[in-house]
Amino acid sequence: MRRMVAAVAVLLLSACGHTGLEHAKFVDAVRRGDMQAAYDLTKDDDFYKDDASLLARYLELGAYHYLNGEYFQALQNFDAAHDLSKRLYTKSVSKSVAAQFAGNGVVPYAGERYELSLLRFYLSLTNYRLYKQGFYEAYTAEKDGVETAVAKKELSESEKRRHLSAARAALLDWNALLTTLTNESADKNDFHQDMLAKTWGGEFHDIYGSSGDRQIARQLYKDAAKLLESDYADIPSLQGENGEKLVKYAREKAADLTADGIKKKNVRFLVKTGLVTPKVAEKVDFQIPLAVFLAAGNGNDLASCLGHILPGQRIAFEIPSVPEPPKAASYRIKVFDADGKQAADVPLVLTAPVSETAYKAYKNKRAQLISSKGARLTAKYVSAVVTACAAYDSQNPWTALAAYGIFAGLVRGIEASEYADVRYWGLLPDAVFQQSIPLKTGDYSAEIESNARTVQKFSFTVDDSRAVLVDLNLPNG
Repeated sequence: MRRMVAAVAVLLLSACGHTGLEHAKFVDAVRRGDMQAAYDLTKDDDFYKDDASLLARYLELGAYHYLNGEYFQALQNFDAAHDLSKRLYTKSVSKSVAAQFAGNGVVPYAGERYELSLLRFYLSLTNYRLYKQGFYEAYTAEKDGVETAVAKKELSESEKRRHLSAARAALLDWNALLTTLTNESADKNDFHQDMLAKTWGGEFHDIYGSSGDRQIARQLYKDAAKLLESDYADIPSLQGENGEKLVKYAREKAADLTADGIKKKNVRFLVKTGLVTPKVAEKVDFQIPLAVFLAAGNGNDLASCLGHILPGQRIAFEIPSVPEPPKAASYRIKVFDADGKQAADVPLVLTAPVSETAYKAYKNKRAQLISSKGARLTAKYVSAVVTACAAYDSQNPWTALAAYGIFAGLVRGIEASEYADVRYWGLLPDAVFQQSIPLKTGDYSAEIESNARTVQKFSFTVDDSRAVLVDLNLPNG
């Protein structure tokens, strides 16, 4: 029986997870702007194709297609991620038990709280882009290794309105999620509110245009200033000048809801810069009191065996970590009319410091990660000692070498099983910025500057006084 238990333990301890290499290459390819290379990497078996990592795959593919302007394919993946994340909210008991032996990588990835929040942002934004675009792009679908061409589809007015309604519904679902997170959180430092839910929510409810939606938008802009003083009080990039810009922006947006005609800020900019700081593995050394080992057996043989096998053995494990990111960069946007005359020169307002949010989330739970893994490791190492010392006989000095070798092998297996679960949504932006300006009907060119350097040029058209959303992505920062 003991040998059977030991054999099962070795199998569990040697479980391995994602190397993360293909995912890292994928994120880097997108940062470089090589979208074809990025897509090719998603076909690799290491790119979150297992059932336990399916949510991460949906999130990445959704963001990939969004960045590539393929909004229908993006929505298909975001919808799949949304449905799956709701099913994963309550963990499977069997998977949780397995994780006690083989590590967190066998547990279905359910997403970080901030990732689930931003999924609602992208659901709203993608539906709105489809409403404005008015068609589903042509693409190639693959099923069971067979590729099928799907033709472009023009949307009817009712179909477009359905996407507009879905964009609004995503905001209501977003609010419900954040309310749930707030009610379930015992720690005020946990992520449970999202500034972007206020600023993008206010923007979209204004665009939607009903009197009820405009009232909701006013309240959301008021809430943004309050949120800055509570949940975002320890986010470095939203302190000082940036915090003042955000409060001013929220107040002006609320006031703009009552404006009309040429006074209304009808052109809205939504700029997503960089890519979120990645999760990495952090090595943690771990000390188990000798008394815990001694309590696992009887007699002097165990104590003697421990004296042979423990010295020189490094006991360690990995946890996922997010390095502290630098403060978000500053950006300005300059707009020129068809004659080259400057029509606007305004700063972009930071509304979502995503990397800093991710760092805060991990900083707050680092101690708990170490504690929970430590408890699991104690049980594993005690089992390893019992297994190794079964080969030890104090009357035969050569058996000490056998016990040492068995324990060393099991230690390697334990460390391999306790790899850091570094699955994450890598195509989230590092930060999101917003701004609004009033412009007359006409064609415009514009550029975004950072540190007096132009980082993006683009053009857009204002057809009438209705809202124009200029949605920009700068994954290379």
